[in-house]
Amino acid sequence: MTEKKQVLYDLRTTYSGPFAVDDFYAEVDNWIREKGYEKEPKKKMEQVTKNGKKIQWAIEAHSHLDDLHHGIIVLRALLDNVKEVVIKKDGKKIRINNGDVFINIDGFIEAHVHGSFYQAKPIYYFIRALIDKYIYNFWSDKYDGAVNSDARDLLKRIQSFFNVQKYRYE
Repeated sequence: MTEKKQVLYDLRTTYSGPFAVDDFYAEVDNWIREKGYEKEPKKKMEQVTKNGKKIQWAIEAHSHLDDLHHGIIVLRALLDNVKEVVIKKDGKKIRINNGDVFINIDGFIEAHVHGSFYQAKPIYYFIRALIDKYIYNFWSDKYDGAVNSDARDLLKRIQSFFNVQKYRYE
């Protein structure tokens, strides 16, 4: 049995301008590796339109908090009107992408209840659910801040990446 609790809802950021799509993917992967999370790709879809590419990318980053709790950070990125442009910088031609980016981040804590004890009789399951929800709840909130701060750190990292991209290709 698994109970999922949302601890962070709808962190958002947007960007419009030059950037490298592969560098964006690499930056998120580096953050996941540095923080000790495991990456689970959920969706990567590209669609070519007359205005450019439309890329949808969704991943989940999982962390093991203790035996019963797992932290999950869900990142959804929508890259719209992505076009490949060639610029000259220091006498060299560089291929980069230009487009609009929308990022959405959510944070969850997943609690696992193990054992066949809970499946034996409905009354045991009901009592255990009450204890977990109202009594044990005082001690289980200790991981809310960890997942919340990690998701906010990811958002800051992505925002700083895009701020650097602005000045890197001018």
